[in-house]
Amino acid sequence: MQTRTVLRATLAASTALALAACGGRGSGADDSDDGEAAAEGGGEESITLTIGHSQAATVPMNQGAERFKELVDEGSDGRITVEVYPAEELGSEPEMMEGLTMGNVRIAIVATAVAADTCPELGVYALPYILEGEGDRDQYANLQELTGSDWNAGIVEACAEDTGYRVIDNAWWYGNRNLTTAGTEVGEPGDMSGLVIRTPPADLHTMAIQDFGAEAVPMPFSEVYSALDTGVIDGQENPISTIYQNALYEVQDNLTLTRHMTQNQTVLMDEEFFSGLSEEDQELILTSIRDAGEFQSDLQLTTNEEELELLREEGMNVVTPDIEPFRAATEASVDEHLSGLDMSRDQITELQN
Repeated sequence: MQTRTVLRATLAASTALALAACGGRGSGADDSDDGEAAAEGGGEESITLTIGHSQAATVPMNQGAERFKELVDEGSDGRITVEVYPAEELGSEPEMMEGLTMGNVRIAIVATAVAADTCPELGVYALPYILEGEGDRDQYANLQELTGSDWNAGIVEACAEDTGYRVIDNAWWYGNRNLTTAGTEVGEPGDMSGLVIRTPPADLHTMAIQDFGAEAVPMPFSEVYSALDTGVIDGQENPISTIYQNALYEVQDNLTLTRHMTQNQTVLMDEEFFSGLSEEDQELILTSIRDAGEFQSDLQLTTNEEELELLREEGMNVVTPDIEPFRAATEASVDEHLSGLDMSRDQITELQN
């Protein structure tokens, strides 16, 4: 309880500073009354929605958030105002989730593996090789099939009931996570034996790397470039866009397209706030976030293709391995995890085909 109180206080302070730096834009902390009034007044009162994410203002994720802003403004005739805060201006992804319950944040776009720390069933999307398809676009189509299913609707309702978080979309595509290394070229799992590989600090992120035989070292991303440059770690894993946008090609020689984990983003709201909105406003938000997500995902898929070629131009040795040995190395861990969620691989495969 003490830790949670400290985190709340820290987030509130950091949010206030961020908003001051942004010219005093409203945080949404005082908008709960507006939401209640909107519900009671048939959606006639004005509402301010803050939406935050961790990516830079120049990337497709932020463009998607801006598209959501435009759609909501148009659909509500300006009655609902959306304020977009990129680059962790409202805190880290876990802090933004905490902010939803405090009212400092109204909408948070977070990695699904992060959301799964609170809503474990969402973690199925972050399991190694769970999404099928020959390429990223095929996988994105299957992601849409899964997230549009009654099965996913059950996950959404369970998350809202059990945790107080309302998933308003979980099909925002970011990309497959791939491995980079310095001196060692990786072509099969056995090549990773003894390597020290950085992962984000979440169990689902470490699963595949450990199954491949490497030592997974959770580390904040802000420390990764320096740790690679000094040789503290041998490599890391991330989607193509993260690798390129952060110039990791300057400190890594090899990029192995392991595609071991698909990263889709989950968009969350506070269930109490969402349920207090009018049905018309709820539908507008849900429709707009889906449309914005499709817009963002298409941009991201194209960006990933372009940035892979740019990494080659920067001199990275791009390795396209046989995926099957990597997939086989993770099968036992994936099946065990699914069993713990009362799910099966066959069930998820059937929903994709």
